[in-house]
Amino acid sequence: MSTAPNNKQSPPATKRTRWLLGLEPIFEGGWLHRGKRARSWEAESKLVALAVLGDVTIDLSQAKTVPAEIAINAFAVLRDVDVLVGRNTHVELSGRANNDHLRNDVPAVPEVRREHVVHVHGHTALGGVTVRVANGLH
Repeated sequence: MSTAPNNKQSPPATKRTRWLLGLEPIFEGGWLHRGKRARSWEAESKLVALAVLGDVTIDLSQAKTVPAEIAINAFAVLRDVDVLVGRNTHVELSGRANNDHLRNDVPAVPEVRREHVVHVHGHTALGGVTVRVANGLH
């Protein structure tokens, strides 16, 4: 009888992407949706926000779990994408703004105090992309 060690390995981590869509008049809060939006959620390391007919708010300050580093692609076509972060979050904002509506209102955080790093790559047409610290967390 052999006593081979248990070499059971955990499966490789999957890199999921969560899509957040702003389609207000029909879906999210419009005719087909009557529920409340989630406040406490598990954030993936890659998020894509598309604001077409409604605003998209990504609230990372209320998330149950937040990865150390997050990449967000934000597309503000006709409406706005707002990203809310907690304290001690470093934000890097880049992208292309057709109307100069890319705003980073998060104060700089020294590297030794950073808990999370959020990379936001924004694209705007008529809307705007704004990153700020969530209310009450200044």
